[in-house]
Amino acid sequence: MKRIFLGCCIWMMILLTVSCDLYLEDPNNMGEKNFWKTEQDALYGLAGVFSAYQVNALMGKKYREFDHVTDNAQTSQNQGWLDFELEAHHAQTGQVRNFWQNYYNVVHRANEVIRNVDIMPVEAISDESRKRIVAEAMFLKAYAYHDLTALWGDVPLYMEPIGPFDTPVGPMRQVDLVAHFVTELKADIIPNLPPLVPLSERGRIPRGAAQALLGKFYLLEDDYQHAADAFGDIIAEKIYTLHPDYGKLFTPDGEFSSESLFEINFEGDVFDQGESFSVQVDTLLAPRIPSNFWRPSRDLADSYLFVDGRPAISGTIYGDAHPQGSTNDRFKDRDPRLRATLYTREDVKSNGDVYWNINTNNMNTSFAAKKYSWISSQQYDYGGPQNYYVIRYADVLLMYAEAQNEVLGAPDQSIYDAVNAIRDRLDMPHYPEGLTQDEMRLRIQDERRWEFALEHQRFFDLKRWDILVEKVYPMYPPANTRKKYTRPKVYTWPYPLDEMDRNPGLKKHGQNDGYH
Repeated sequence: MKRIFLGCCIWMMILLTVSCDLYLEDPNNMGEKNFWKTEQDALYGLAGVFSAYQVNALMGKKYREFDHVTDNAQTSQNQGWLDFELEAHHAQTGQVRNFWQNYYNVVHRANEVIRNVDIMPVEAISDESRKRIVAEAMFLKAYAYHDLTALWGDVPLYMEPIGPFDTPVGPMRQVDLVAHFVTELKADIIPNLPPLVPLSERGRIPRGAAQALLGKFYLLEDDYQHAADAFGDIIAEKIYTLHPDYGKLFTPDGEFSSESLFEINFEGDVFDQGESFSVQVDTLLAPRIPSNFWRPSRDLADSYLFVDGRPAISGTIYGDAHPQGSTNDRFKDRDPRLRATLYTREDVKSNGDVYWNINTNNMNTSFAAKKYSWISSQQYDYGGPQNYYVIRYADVLLMYAEAQNEVLGAPDQSIYDAVNAIRDRLDMPHYPEGLTQDEMRLRIQDERRWEFALEHQRFFDLKRWDILVEKVYPMYPPANTRKKYTRPKVYTWPYPLDEMDRNPGLKKHGQNDGYH
């Protein structure tokens, strides 16, 4: 792991061997007799759980690409998401299998830590350290399960390291899975994590991350009252604040800021090979073509408001279109998140040359991803060094506003305060007083789109709000075969075929609806 955990991760990557199947080898090949003897061993094991998130199949690259299958972006041929856009994904689709396997790799490694650290002798580790390390492993496991159940619905719950399926392990119902992790978070995880992580230990898990995850589990089941309480507790503690500069937040200068509750850390060097989700724009090379990378949509670009609060196009809840929206100056004087998230034709070098070979008449190449990008003539020697932000305080504020709005039936001042805090960072006008519940709900949904565009949030949000089909389907002409999503297939992924073949419990349960 970067900085504090970097050395741990180096050794864990040497020690770990992972099979091609869900059945994973013991991650501690030094042997049980020679490992789990000291507190440092426990930290090595915990670092191994973090490193399971660093792979390209998760936070190292693919996680932020969930936007490919939303109204925010379109994939290119070689990114692995095309089957989803065509709704041709199935039980043997590589992306389906890879996410499943890597999430369960996190689960497996976390269970190794939980089992072994819990039984370490008292002379080997202090009670406080034992509880904290186990709580961190439990948190990392719980986050994996949050995504697993959000993607697949009912999934197997493993309480021990994953081995051959001698005993069939069938899927647990989503409602029961949520209840299980709510109980663990409240009883065993939140009480044993520190409110703040010291600078010397940054990268480890603070209490606020677990409180936020608790709220996210409640939202999966539309339990808005408990969700609002969980997020409200974080706000009331006044530990976290928003980073003052939205654009700089998504650079190494923004790492470990007061806005971050949970981030996965990367170091681009010979030992820790870094990440692959950031993009380097080389000032010495010819402009790149956005279609080879991200393809942010015109729909996303058009959705951002002007700085006076007016929309770029007519027909929205924000009133009449700004006259500048139909001119060549339509990218000027907009919500600052537009230019911090997307490269447009306004992004040029000092000599007037463009960074990207943008075709302004082509929907698929009119924009490029600017968030998590670098403009430099000095290129990475290895992978990228940028940390990935998984839970930010902005997320907490907007999830609180969303949940509280559903609880009350009409927005109160605390909802306005939460949403307007996001807008204050950008010098955007506050939302008008007197909005109805429906009007505020739509604004919160838009705010989340603008705040988290080209991160991982949009896909999970649209699924949770049950509007994925409605939002994405109108983007393309009727003759276009992309993103013509249908229910229930787009809402729940298929269980990987090889996992069904290996796990009699999963096979007995049967495939998710919409798949053979």
